[in-house]
Amino acid sequence: MTSERSPRQIRLLTALLLLATFVLGALFGAGLAHWDGPWRRPHHRPIPFLPGPPGALELSAAQEAKAHEIMERYRPQLEQVMHETFPKVQAINDQMESELRAILTPEQAKRLDEMKALRPPMPPGFMHPRMFPPPPPLP
Repeated sequence: MTSERSPRQIRLLTALLLLATFVLGALFGAGLAHWDGPWRRPHHRPIPFLPGPPGALELSAAQEAKAHEIMERYRPQLEQVMHETFPKVQAINDQMESELRAILTPEQAKRLDEMKALRPPMPPGFMHPRMFPPPPPLP
């Protein structure tokens, strides 16, 4: 005597197998993330202006300290350049956005506003115009 399953039983079994696969995959992924967590990797402070993620160059502690020393030595010059140029860049960007908005539909303009609201904040230490007073007027 063969036992045939009804279509309802087959759908239920399929759904249970799919759910079990999903749950096992999630548990395996969580276990793998826990096993390979940040405590297993050496901590590297990010060095601005170096390409790639922190630690990609595998600098020794002495090299990393020297790289940060070099960065700090040039920071005043970079801040001065940013202080002088960022307001000009921002003004051009504002003008481009103004012209772009003139060609957008109301729905597109709303979407642009939503996209701008979702933009990630500037990274710590990034030279932002609000960090500096406006440049002195030219003589």
